[in-house]
Amino acid sequence: MQYLQFLSLVVLLLMCHARKSVYRRNSPSLRRLTRNYDWEVDEHGGLKPIINPAKVERATKNCANDSFILGTIMSNYNRHKIPGGQVDVEVEVWVQEITTISDITSDFQLDIYIYETWYDPALNYAFMNPCKYNLSLNSVLLEKLWTPNSCFINSKTADIHKSPFPNIFLMIYANGTVWTNYRLKLQGPCIMDLTKFPFDNVTCSLTFESFNYNTDEVKMDWSVNGVQKMRDKMELADYELVDIHKIRTTEEYPAGYWHELTMSFEFKRRAGWYILQAYLPTYLTICISWISFALGSKAIPARTMLGVNSLLAMTFQFGNIIRNLPRVSYVKAIDVWMLSCMTFVFCSLLELAWVGYLSREEEPTSAKCLQPSAQVAPKPCHPPPVQQNANNSSVHRRQKQPKNEEESALLSLRDNDYGYIPPGFGLNGNVANAMKSFSSSCSCEPTNVVNLMLDEAETIPTSTSSSLSRKQRREILAHKIDSVSVFMFPFLFVLFNIAYWQHYLRGY
Repeated sequence: MQYLQFLSLVVLLLMCHARKSVYRRNSPSLRRLTRNYDWEVDEHGGLKPIINPAKVERATKNCANDSFILGTIMSNYNRHKIPGGQVDVEVEVWVQEITTISDITSDFQLDIYIYETWYDPALNYAFMNPCKYNLSLNSVLLEKLWTPNSCFINSKTADIHKSPFPNIFLMIYANGTVWTNYRLKLQGPCIMDLTKFPFDNVTCSLTFESFNYNTDEVKMDWSVNGVQKMRDKMELADYELVDIHKIRTTEEYPAGYWHELTMSFEFKRRAGWYILQAYLPTYLTICISWISFALGSKAIPARTMLGVNSLLAMTFQFGNIIRNLPRVSYVKAIDVWMLSCMTFVFCSLLELAWVGYLSREEEPTSAKCLQPSAQVAPKPCHPPPVQQNANNSSVHRRQKQPKNEEESALLSLRDNDYGYIPPGFGLNGNVANAMKSFSSSCSCEPTNVVNLMLDEAETIPTSTSSSLSRKQRREILAHKIDSVSVFMFPFLFVLFNIAYWQHYLRGY
């Protein structure tokens, strides 16, 4: 019994050793087999392969590996020879991301994948019975192959991403077709017409062509896909991508004709930021400047403060906006808006100046007398004649003579500039001497001065009544100007808004 157990153990060990030797001898073929079929779950819960007979047949028989194929096709390859004498190159672009659009430098930046496909009969390896019908290679081998030497001729900068290695993909098919893929970061020009800023559209373009070969050697064209976006919706902070156009043109150069492939990006500016930061604050500033019309003609300082502060605030807003724009020589829509609003505020200040001029207080002018001279004796000033009304009634002035010289001096002293009599003035009989120091340049008779002072206490002179009526007329006119301005300024501003928005929002 023990002999049988020992014999069965020896047979088992021999079978395991034979199985390992078979696996070592056929391990390359078995590994190729595992790469050529998928797995599925059987009825017992285990895994069983899904075998493609064509792949199994190609994997089990002798086939050419990658190293053998590359060594064979590159042994007699000439990278300076144009494949077949003339090459048709198909180009396809996938836009990964559009990062920035600069209004100052008029350019934009984006990341793209660009594919180029052409046929090179010298790279055909289908006759070698290859194990794979496409070879995925890196950029090192691409430098040894013929390429159309294409580039973006109008780009400001163009860089291949190199993190963590140069992002260049090369694939060679068994029939000789070459497929290259580059991941690039580009900076290209934009055409900006800021006449309708911030309600304008921007067009940016990049032109791709062969740098060394004209149409007799290389013909370039877009593929079926042309230019595609990797994301459905691409938006920036200030712009929104509207559409992408692909254009193929033939341009003439001194060395011949070249095919140019242009991809054009149309952007629409998003005006939300400018409405919140420029237009709405301007509306509030204009409305604040209109408050001064309701303050009346007596609140001149308050009205002046409102108008000046509104004008300064609008000037500050305008400076912040144009700071981030290029210095163009034509008028933009934002310029029209800000300058027009500043004009409305300035006109409100002019209206304030007019009202203030009409509302100013004027002091009544005193009767002027002739200046005495050294040769001519002073002449007395005669009082104005008595005026009669329609009923032949007149206002008679009281003719009261002073009792003595001191009373006459005291009465005439009240007519000085300040109407002030010093305490103790006229004591000890010095009134006559003191009058010489306080007398004005008007050499009038004391009797006439006394009559004028007395008349002021009883009646209103004709000149004073006319000045008061003129002041009242000015106040009424100032009130009418404010009343008309309350309705005229908003009405004109509404008309300006209708014309402005209808003109600049057309086609936006």
